[in-house]
Amino acid sequence: MAAERRAKILLSGYYGFANAGDEAVLAALVQILRESLPGVEPVALSADPAQTAAAYGIRAIDRWDKAALKRELRDAALFASGGGSLLQDVTSVRSVYYYTSLLRAAQRAEVPTIVLAQGLGPLNKGLSRWLARRALGGCRVLSWRDADSLDLARQIGVAQVKNLQVCDPVLLWRPEGISESKAGNTPGAGCRVALALRPWRDLPVDEAVRLAELLQQAGREVVLLPFHQGEDEKLAAEINSKLAHKAEIAACGTPELAVQALGRVDFVVGMRLHALILAAALGLPALAVSYDPKVTAFAGMMGIPLADGGMHFDAVQVCRQIDAGWGRPIDGRRAALLELWRPLLAEIGAIVGIEPQYDRLQQVLG
Repeated sequence: MAAERRAKILLSGYYGFANAGDEAVLAALVQILRESLPGVEPVALSADPAQTAAAYGIRAIDRWDKAALKRELRDAALFASGGGSLLQDVTSVRSVYYYTSLLRAAQRAEVPTIVLAQGLGPLNKGLSRWLARRALGGCRVLSWRDADSLDLARQIGVAQVKNLQVCDPVLLWRPEGISESKAGNTPGAGCRVALALRPWRDLPVDEAVRLAELLQQAGREVVLLPFHQGEDEKLAAEINSKLAHKAEIAACGTPELAVQALGRVDFVVGMRLHALILAAALGLPALAVSYDPKVTAFAGMMGIPLADGGMHFDAVQVCRQIDAGWGRPIDGRRAALLELWRPLLAEIGAIVGIEPQYDRLQQVLG
């Protein structure tokens, strides 16, 4: 019997930074690629290569090691940028420069490049748009996780490249031991509400504390979900320090732990995008607190209500919205979302020379 063809795919993202959302993206991408394209060898660029390799059973290289990247590019079949929100300049243009420089390095090495289920923008600076247009214009195919990103890609001038809309891969991820939805629970005493908040300049921390207090007064348990270790933990500790009755701070250091924590709650109030995405994967009702267009876009796509006032929410009104949304779990529409990936997987298969096994992927992902 002929030996199985091997094709190395380099995966570039915000990996190895102890962010449960981005780690879930990598876990999902590895699962999707392995199941649909048997014989691929995912290799991730990571800030913590040893941890990444151990967690996902793949090879990983230091994302800052240019010599290692050059070696890996010599026999790579594909360089994939994504997923996540890599090309954005909300804080500075450095993120755009870093991720586009990797795409350009692969293109100079004559390795085919793609964008893999990314969210694009905001790109407020002219330099950011120029860098993105130059790098994206050299890709074989661009795939975006929402319609707003697809539109922005066309606006910045890369319509000549094939642009596809897919969904965030975490919506399709199936970790072992995934919990069943608790969406049928009634909003009575003892029900658990998760707050997945992140530090942000406009977030009213005192109002978040008041929200937790009001939920506790209604007999509900509050669970704080720090998705990004080292950042969200500080905010969770600050909120908890102001509560007379301490909330649970759940362990979310890995995507599996985040899924387990969400599997024990009845409702999710999410600022973190991937808290909302995992809620959708679990079929949990949710309310989005939007600090970024990516949260608004995902909420719109999945029919998740937005907190009135955004980050300037009123705790009393948010409690009313929680009550109104309690019996309305998110419809994950998994079959339709998975179908969106078929053209993208066909493109990847054609590039790396492996016929996609779509039926196998459907069986694994359910």
